[in-house]
Amino acid sequence: MRTFYTALLALFLGELSFAQPLIVLDAGHNPQQGGALGVRGIYEVDYNDRFVAELQPQLEKIGWQVLLTRKKDQTVTLGERVQTANQQNADLFLSIHHDSAQEHYLQETQFNSKKAYQTITPIGGSSLFISHLNGQPEQSYCLANAIGRNIADLGRAPALHHAEPIAGENRPLLNATYGIYRYDNLAVLRGTQMPAVLLEVGVIPDKADEAYINHPTHRKAIEKAVVQAVQTYSTECLTRTVTQTK
Repeated sequence: MRTFYTALLALFLGELSFAQPLIVLDAGHNPQQGGALGVRGIYEVDYNDRFVAELQPQLEKIGWQVLLTRKKDQTVTLGERVQTANQQNADLFLSIHHDSAQEHYLQETQFNSKKAYQTITPIGGSSLFISHLNGQPEQSYCLANAIGRNIADLGRAPALHHAEPIAGENRPLLNATYGIYRYDNLAVLRGTQMPAVLLEVGVIPDKADEAYINHPTHRKAIEKAVVQAVQTYSTECLTRTVTQTK
């Protein structure tokens, strides 16, 4: 005889087969506040928009509904992003960003006559953030773990500079292998009621790392790693949660 939680899980997974689950994709920053400035004089928001635009059809292909918090060239506040996800009762929330480093690791330079920044020491890799103030922190970590594992399987090392004990960093490192951090006060993670993860795809002021993530083959591989993690979320993360509550 099935337990109550096993039956509940079966019911939930059965519903997913008839009704498409909903993931909210959040392209970080806005055109007027573009985020980090990279080694090629391109602001982070442009990298974020491109990654989300390429990720959306891949997620739809595996059966997920995708809702964007903002369109390219659209300005949306952090509160509005959270409100969108919560009002739509989304199943997952994923915020896409591209990383930088603290000022003392950066030097101003130029690229094609445009202002740019470059790291003075190699700082590269992907990283993931969750908030323990989120509505479902355990499932948030499970999703982050799946994404981090898939990215690590590409041979990509995590970015670990956010754990450095200095002002502006010093984030609790939950998983050094996959670069998963706890950052409770990130607004889009703290305010969302569903599992939520922020992915820093790469470090754009670092010349080598920017070249890696800007290469279509590598970028597509990272996107595929995210899609695979979302695809296995129901079996990996929901099953684990049910097992822990027995």
